Amino acid sequence: MEIKTEIQNILNVVESKIGRVLNVDHSKMEIALDHSRNNQALTIKVLSILGGILATLAFVVFLYVARFDKSQTALYCFSAIFLILSLWMNKRYDKVLLDTISVCLYLLGYVLFGMATDISRVEPFVCHLLFSLFAIVTLTISRSYILTFISVLIFTGSLIAVIFDFHHPDLLHVLLSIASLMTVYFTLNEAKFLKINFTSGKRYQAIRTGLTFSYLICLYFVGRSLSDENWAYNYISSAIQILILLWLINYLLNRFHCEEMGKKIFIFIVVLVCLGFTAISPAISGSLLLLLLSFKVNYRTGVALGIMGFIYSIGMFYYDLNITLLQKSLIMFGSGVFFILLYFLIFKKSNSHEKA
Repeated sequence: MEIKTEIQNILNVVESKIGRVLNVDHSKMEIALDHSRNNQALTIKVLSILGGILATLAFVVFLYVARFDKSQTALYCFSAIFLILSLWMNKRYDKVLLDTISVCLYLLGYVLFGMATDISRVEPFVCHLLFSLFAIVTLTISRSYILTFISVLIFTGSLIAVIFDFHHPDLLHVLLSIASLMTVYFTLNEAKFLKINFTSGKRYQAIRTGLTFSYLICLYFVGRSLSDENWAYNYISSAIQILILLWLINYLLNRFHCEEMGKKIFIFIVVLVCLGFTAISPAISGSLLLLLLSFKVNYRTGVALGIMGFIYSIGMFYYDLNITLLQKSLIMFGSGVFFILLYFLIFKKSNSHEKA
């Protein structure tokens, strides 16, 4: 009741602002509100995914015990049955328990198909391409939050596996750039995608969450594939992330009516100096981009993931530096002094504006 009253108050404020009465379908709004109440929290969805993974592992162990893992035909048949059954169950029912079962069957379908292709001596890249194809089909058919989220992750993971199958880890930088652009575009155009039937409602949330995790996965693999041979690609990837970050900062400054060119130039220089020293690691600028992007749209999951990704990437960057421990300590000390001075400078400027 309190939520309905609050929504009505918001509508009254909007109507008073625009000077006319809004044509609102209150019956559909109440149905949507009741449906949103029945939606489970992210924790429940994560637990259902973990439950499906554990059940999948248990069934795989059973296959090994029953010696079904040697039958290629049986594995293909079980795989097809489980994939079709999971999609049918997911499309027919919308319950948490059944979601867990459908996730279990869905993952089992992938696992059994992978085991069957291994027995058939199918090339790994063919198997991974088929995985990505299955994920696209699932993304097209399913209307479930969990299966949509998993299919986005499987599609990204399959592309990464194909890249490693061909022994071209440098292509990870291309995938990272595409993932960053898609995540930014999809996140900033929420209203546009919610109007489209294919991405409306919880499907948009699932795809956005899947893209966010996929972006972090790409950042992780790019960060772990650092070597002396591909340092130029790391700088290029960092340059792309930093350019998108600067564009987003400029967008936010314009939104907050910060039109003084001197302030903008100062902020851009500080960002370039801070991130320029870490350009060898695209994960640092990428995690900051995710953090700022999620903060702009008030996406709490993205903010939390961005913070964790930034802390992890900074730690790995410090750990991977090929210098002595004393030099690392001096760098950390100098960085701390720089950020403290920067904080006092910004704090002093903000106080002077408040007094004025």
